[in-house]
Amino acid sequence: MKPLATKVIAFNAAAVLITVGALVGVLRSFVFVPTATPCTERYINTTSFSLQRAGVVLTAADLQSSLGGNDAGVLENLSVGPLKDAPAALVLNVKLPQGSGSPLSETQPKGGVSFPWHPRAARGKTAACLSYSVLLPASFEFHRGGVLPGIRGADLTGQSADGFLARLAWRPDQRGGATLRVTTGEKTERFLAEREAFTFARGRWVKLELEAVLNTPKQADGILRAWVDGSLAIERTDMAYRSKPGVAVSGVSADVFYGAEDASITASAPKDTKVSLTPFDLRWQ
Repeated sequence: MKPLATKVIAFNAAAVLITVGALVGVLRSFVFVPTATPCTERYINTTSFSLQRAGVVLTAADLQSSLGGNDAGVLENLSVGPLKDAPAALVLNVKLPQGSGSPLSETQPKGGVSFPWHPRAARGKTAACLSYSVLLPASFEFHRGGVLPGIRGADLTGQSADGFLARLAWRPDQRGGATLRVTTGEKTERFLAEREAFTFARGRWVKLELEAVLNTPKQADGILRAWVDGSLAIERTDMAYRSKPGVAVSGVSADVFYGAEDASITASAPKDTKVSLTPFDLRWQ
């Protein structure tokens, strides 16, 4: 075989291999969907919301006294104690009386709880991971939905009221999702963060993880992810948490109540029930 012909064959063979490799890559992109590792496995720095002080279990009154008056429903609807088969020694039990909505409501009976947790070590970070487990009773009715704890942020320079609140939530028909509320100046936007809701199990403990990676100010490149029992359930990479660099993670919003981000939707507990949660773990980078 002539040298030129050999070179042409070798060139064509290489071109075929490159083409096949490219096609395999394209096919793999359709077949294999990349998933992010749960944030609890990637974030090293961590702190936990303690339910004990000097080995003594905290009461609702103890918790309220440490919150500086920024709580709602703690004395009325919160208790701390052990629960059989719980993944933690102590858990938070939150009552949701029939007909109640948010403990902050001015138009309907108050239920559930709402209080902030601001661990100093996580303050000012631009990426955070919140994890806890939740137990919805086997007879739990999802009704029109409700909210669960999430990650909050604020303008830590104190120059504005800008901030955000990313929370997990239960939806109607046994679905789960996440909500995001962003305040910029005098404008507050509320919307659902998930593109497709996940199924929320009842009658057993469910581990939830929520990751918030803040965006470059004025760009929609922030990340919001949620995992349910270790499986990625929500992933958004187009989130806009802030427009100013001074807005950063400030802590956790411990909210548990029937209600929705859309104030026009009235949601209340259809019967007396409760939700139990393990202590929160907050991680940061």
